[in-house]
Amino acid sequence: MKYIILCSFFILLGCRKKDLPQKIYYPSGKLNYILDKKEDTTKITFFDKNEKAAMHLSFYKDHFVGNISYGKNPNLPFKDSIVVDSIKGPYFYGTEYIFFAKSIKLMGTFRYKRNSDFRKALRSIQPFGVHNTFDMNGNIIGKDDNIIINDTVYNTKIEL
Repeated sequence: MKYIILCSFFILLGCRKKDLPQKIYYPSGKLNYILDKKEDTTKITFFDKNEKAAMHLSFYKDHFVGNISYGKNPNLPFKDSIVVDSIKGPYFYGTEYIFFAKSIKLMGTFRYKRNSDFRKALRSIQPFGVHNTFDMNGNIIGKDDNIIINDTVYNTKIEL
C-alpha cells in the first residue's frame, strides 16, 4: 500500500503543469509577441506585421539581460543587436552593434529605466554618448553626440 501511495505521489509530481509560452495578439488578430517564462527570466519574441520574428530579448525582474537582437531584414546587408552590459541605480545600459557581412561596427550606447513591466523598460530607451551612422557598406557617414539631462536627450551633430 505504501508503494502505491509513493508511486502515485511521484506520478502527480511528474504531471505538474509546465509554463507554456503565452501568445499576445494585436486587436486585428495578428501575433504581437510571445512570452516564454523560465524561472525568473522571460524570453520575449516580438513579431512584425507579417508575423515573422522581429526582435528577441530576455527580461529578468526589472531589466533586460544578454542581447536584444533584431531580426534581419532580407533587404538590408546587416543585422542589429544591443548588448546589455551594465546596471547602475535605476538604469541599465546597452551598447548597440551593427553586424555587416565582414565586420562589426559600434553604433552607440543606450540607457533604459529599470521597470518590472518590460514594455515600459523597452520604451524608456535613450541614446547617450557618440552614435555613428553607417552607409550600406559599413562606412561612417555621420556622428551624433547625445547627452541626457533630467531624462531629456540633447543631440549635436559631429562634423566628419
